[in-house]
This record gives sequence, C-alpha cells and structure tokens, in this order.
Amino acid sequence: MKATDFDLSKDLKLDPATGIATFRDSRLVVLDAAALGLLRQDLVEKLGMEEARRLFLRFGYQHGYSDFLQMKLAYEFDSEMDLLASGPVIHSWEGIVQATPKEIRFDRGTKEFYFTGVWTNSYEAEQYLTFNHTTHEPVCWSLMGYASGWCTAFFGSPVIAIEPVCMGKGDDHCEWLIQPPEAWGDQAKPYIEAFGALLGGK
Repeated sequence: MKATDFDLSKDLKLDPATGIATFRDSRLVVLDAAALGLLRQDLVEKLGMEEARRLFLRFGYQHGYSDFLQMKLAYEFDSEMDLLASGPVIHSWEGIVQATPKEIRFDRGTKEFYFTGVWTNSYEAEQYLTFNHTTHEPVCWSLMGYASGWCTAFFGSPVIAIEPVCMGKGDDHCEWLIQPPEAWGDQAKPYIEAFGALLGGK
C-alpha cells in the first residue's frame, strides 16, 4: 500500500469492557495533551531543561522505534519510500502533530540520509509556550525523538532529527531535518548523549 493509504481507525480497537485500547498488537493509552504538558513543565522545573529534554527525547525515540516495527510487521507497503513516509502519516493520525514531508533521499550503500518536512500544530510546542517564553533552542523534544527513532529503525544505522525551525523559537511553524550524526557535526552532541545506547536500536 501507499503511505497515504494508512488509516489508523481501521485497526484501532477501544474496549471499555476491559479498559484496553489497542492498535493491532500494541496497547494504547489516550492522554490529554495538557496533562503531558504539565508533566513536561514539572520535569523542567524540578530537573532542569537539559535533563527534561533528555527524558522526552528518549521517550519519543522509543515511541518512534516501536511504531516503525509495528508498521513494518503489520502492513505491506508498495516501496521502501512508502514505508519510510508512513512515519509522518502515523504521527499525524496519533494527534501529536500534522507532519508533511518535503524532501526524502537515502542510500544505505553510501550512508546518505536526508529527510525534511514541516510540523504543523505541534502539541509539544503549544504546551511549551503555555508555560514559557520563546527560546533559542527547538522545543519539540519528543517529536524529534520520534523521528530519530523511526528513521533509525528504517535506515538500520543512526540518524538524528533536529528542528531548524520551531514555534518554541518564535517561528510560525516547525520543521524537521533528519541526517546521520556526522552530517550534523557538533550540533548532534546533545542528542547523541540523550539517546545513548538507544541510538541504533542497541
């Protein structure tokens, strides 16, 4: 199938009799965005920005990596490009952000990976700005983690998503760019440190 053919509602099961919601074989938990925003802000205030960022990056990474494995096992896509592009589609279905890819290039032989796109209506940027003023760093930590985890699982070697444009920095929308760590240079260091042994799915 094509990436755009994915329809979460067809495989989503809500069962109030058992208190279990599932997507295929994965259990889901539906949470209010404001509750996540408050949790995030509490972690920032109690642990500091750096440690809170690390936790949300790792949380997002595991979420993206797990979603990829589920999609790869549960569906048959027309091409590898469709499989990769289904990441932004499922991210949009989950109510996290509206994700629109712009440019995708990858070559496992040469280790080239370049994936850009636009994030609109990021719940994480909205929640950050509810509690804080704009900053000089991107704030969609779990989104960057998710994209890093999804694409690393797909590519088979580490890649890192960073936001060059973010509402948390005062921009009117968010954008992602995903590349191998070496393409980012020193800019990747905080992300490599945050992901630690997770990077590469280890």
